[in-house]
Amino acid sequence: MPINTFIFIRHAETKVDKKLEISKWNLTEKGVIEALRISNDDLFQYVNIIITSNEEKAYQTAFPFSEKLKKIIIREADLNEIYRDKGKFLSNDDYLKTMKLCLENRDLSYNDWETANNALKRFSEKIKEIDSRYSSKKILIVSHGGVINLYFAKKLGQLENIYKRVLTNSFCDYGIIQNGQIIKDIAKTS
Repeated sequence: MPINTFIFIRHAETKVDKKLEISKWNLTEKGVIEALRISNDDLFQYVNIIITSNEEKAYQTAFPFSEKLKKIIIREADLNEIYRDKGKFLSNDDYLKTMKLCLENRDLSYNDWETANNALKRFSEKIKEIDSRYSSKKILIVSHGGVINLYFAKKLGQLENIYKRVLTNSFCDYGIIQNGQIIKDIAKTS
């Protein structure tokens, strides 16, 4: 069994843009600064591999890490957030209501979004594949609050509290899994 350390980071602050599909949204100026700030944390000094979702906001969050560490960024669509591009644009309140429905009723689709269980399955399978591909590496995964929290909650047996977990996150929060064990939870549940 591979002995890897995964650091999962939620992307930095995103600029809402009604004209673009949600997966194409970019970071705000504050988000760019947040990503740069966290990339300077000593925790990331020895990252060997940087992998992001295929969404722009995740890639842009990873960019300062790539520059600092002189590592390429690998993009993986299976690390994307619950697919939301087919749904209509939602206000922030409606977005949160839809995310709550989606996370609490994981086999159902709302607003033409992917089901949470499907997102969890594809995300988990991709992490398992990445874990088997490498050995003794420190791997940075830059992704999204929903899927990262689904993954951590499943490992902890806490899927019933998934929406509450997601609400505890801020941009650029991170969690750590080492040798398959959660060392630092991404959710602030204490």
